[in-house]
Amino acid sequence: MSPRFGADALTLHDRDETIEGIVRFLKTHSERIGVKHLIVGMSGGVDSSVAAVLCSMAVGGRRTLGFCLPEDETKNPANVRDAEEVARKFGIKLETLDITPIIKAIISVLHPSTGNVTLPLGNVKARLRAAILYYHANTSKGIVVGTGDKSEIMLGYFTKYGDGACDIQPLGDLYKTTVRDLARHLRLPPGIYSKQSSPELWPGQTAEKELGLAYEKLDLILWGLERWMPPPEISRELAIPVKTVESVRKRWLLAEHKRRPPLAMKLGFRTGSQDMRIPYSLPG
Repeated sequence: MSPRFGADALTLHDRDETIEGIVRFLKTHSERIGVKHLIVGMSGGVDSSVAAVLCSMAVGGRRTLGFCLPEDETKNPANVRDAEEVARKFGIKLETLDITPIIKAIISVLHPSTGNVTLPLGNVKARLRAAILYYHANTSKGIVVGTGDKSEIMLGYFTKYGDGACDIQPLGDLYKTTVRDLARHLRLPPGIYSKQSSPELWPGQTAEKELGLAYEKLDLILWGLERWMPPPEISRELAIPVKTVESVRKRWLLAEHKRRPPLAMKLGFRTGSQDMRIPYSLPG
């Protein structure tokens, strides 16, 4: 690897300082807006496990409400056990709800009989999980904590208004490889940070297979793109085909609509969304 990237391009130089910063971020925001609970969808994967642990460090385990939402088509008992183990170790309140009956009811209404509906139905599952998390946030005076990492956000590797729906994103500036590093530092069970990531939207789905690259390489490409490095330079420095870099760049740019609020046509002084930019917790 060239000096431009360096061997530690994705390495946290002070893990404890990073953890303290995120915990303070969660705690300060929660206090400022007056919420009682932090709601986290816990799949047993590395992102949701790290996010839940950081929430418990910020507001305590009893105020961190975890929800594991498996369904028959993609259910992996090992993932459920991992979520339960993390919750038990860090004192997080966890409830496991089988959403299979709801999925079946939705499918019976939609009648998806023609064409390839794997992705649309996968997105339905993600949005259903979001609806359940927001229901519990509404009934417990809480907010939904996002579990997406920087790699997923840059690539748009999430369902719009599904697993991308949240009120705060503690991992939003950490690449996947960095989140795995934090998981080790937090002493999460090794199976959690060594397993392949999956949104669990359809059987056999894994993130790296779908994206076509291991996160160790993907994150370095994203690191270069974040710094506006030209694809040929990234290709040369990482010894990765330029077509691969261009493909990642294209996916990053095409996903911009997922990272922004819906566009509003500007007709007056200010639009009601993107032009306002009112700070959080502004006194009335």
